[in-house]
Amino acid sequence: MNNPVKDDGELSSGDAAEKAFCGTVEEFSSPAAREMMGRYIGSFLDQLIITPAELVHSGKYLKRLSDSGRVLMNAVDRAGTLQAKIRNLSAAVRVKELHALVSAGVRRAWDEDREKPVPSVTAATFFKVVEGVRLSGAERDRQIGRILTEVLFQQKTWRDKVNTLVGLLQSAGGTPMFDFIEPWLAEALRSEPALDQLLGFPERLEERCGDLNDLWRGAFVMRDTAAPVLADINRLIGEGRAPTCKASFEYVLLRTLANKEPLRSAEPEIEIQAIFDMFRRLWNGGEICGGTRTPATLERRQNRLITSEGVTDLLRERKVVADRLAYLMTLANTAIGPSNRGTIRTFLDHYFGDQDFVPRTIGGQDPPVPKMQTLTGIHRALKASWLPEADKTQAMARVETAQLELLRRSRLFEQVDKKSGGPAQKVLTLVDLTRKGTFIDGEAMAQLRPILHVYLRDPMFLVEYTAGASGEDRARKIALLSKTLASFGVPWAAE
Repeated sequence: MNNPVKDDGELSSGDAAEKAFCGTVEEFSSPAAREMMGRYIGSFLDQLIITPAELVHSGKYLKRLSDSGRVLMNAVDRAGTLQAKIRNLSAAVRVKELHALVSAGVRRAWDEDREKPVPSVTAATFFKVVEGVRLSGAERDRQIGRILTEVLFQQKTWRDKVNTLVGLLQSAGGTPMFDFIEPWLAEALRSEPALDQLLGFPERLEERCGDLNDLWRGAFVMRDTAAPVLADINRLIGEGRAPTCKASFEYVLLRTLANKEPLRSAEPEIEIQAIFDMFRRLWNGGEICGGTRTPATLERRQNRLITSEGVTDLLRERKVVADRLAYLMTLANTAIGPSNRGTIRTFLDHYFGDQDFVPRTIGGQDPPVPKMQTLTGIHRALKASWLPEADKTQAMARVETAQLELLRRSRLFEQVDKKSGGPAQKVLTLVDLTRKGTFIDGEAMAQLRPILHVYLRDPMFLVEYTAGASGEDRARKIALLSKTLASFGVPWAAE
């Protein structure tokens, strides 16, 4: 449970902060209030290896917090200010009230630990001790919470605590105690050090995000570095029996995505692609972990890189205009959200609106075939892009015109015809060029098809093409070529 990141205001606003509004000391034990504590004093809790639930049920932990200097004061100031804003109250008054409530809560817990100490208890005797609690309602829950805190006090690592809680859950079965314990486990799963112990340290942030997404779906695949207890947690979520744990993985994923560390690399080009890959991975089966907040967070991540200056630098690394256009289309198809697409759109308008588009695009000393293949890639990317249909059609026409001009200047078909070799070799050369995306499926392919027909009708074509083959081998070669030609719109049947 890290300290709140810049975007945590969004995560802790609205319903969550409203539910966490406390008017009495007893309300500090509510799940919403404990969730707010985890957000604002996460580092303090991680140092003690405790959850918010353990904190509010222990006088000694609360005393540690009270003696921690500015940690408690800063947390109360921030929480009180947020709550005052939501309820349209005076921030100064709300902060003062909250400080008084916290002080009263610390004193009560301290006195209770001294006057009514928790009986000796272990994980093995927990349920037996709980049976002896002769109370009801909120007071019963509070005393059970104190007992559970004592059990967890004996566990000195996050991994041990999680193992203990899962073991208690399994023993609780379908009893009301299952619903009592499950949120305590969920709080432990929000701790980053706990996840490091359970999942292992990730080499890259995208690995941690992927694990959190898989756990949220109940589809985590166990590996050697993962703690065995994760298999039980994954199963509980998959069976729909641990909704609070599932919500914890969702929260941690959003928190992880909101921080500044790169998902894959500090290199902008790699990171932009990594963010898009993460978006595709999280968007699975029409449902995305984190809901609408996840695309918005990923859009902000990309927005740090997809700026006018950033895109200009990335394009400047490519000296040839055709290569710049190809990469620009890659960016266009990996940009997340309207703000990033809007930035890319300004560059697309600039390049495709250039009056000298054709000469600039086909100019340079590069061989014609790779450049034609680049133009085909651009054409395909435009066809699949999010651009408005009219703009898309206009841009595709300009690319096709550029390729036709390059085809004319390079005299590619004439060069193939002049090569040594018979009609079979020439057909195979043109087929290979087509399969590699050398020609746009338009006027360029329209020029190619009659040329192929000429070679295919040559009496020597079939002799050369099937030379050395007979029977099934010959039939297989003919069928394969016929299928390939048909995919190009060239019907052919061997005579």
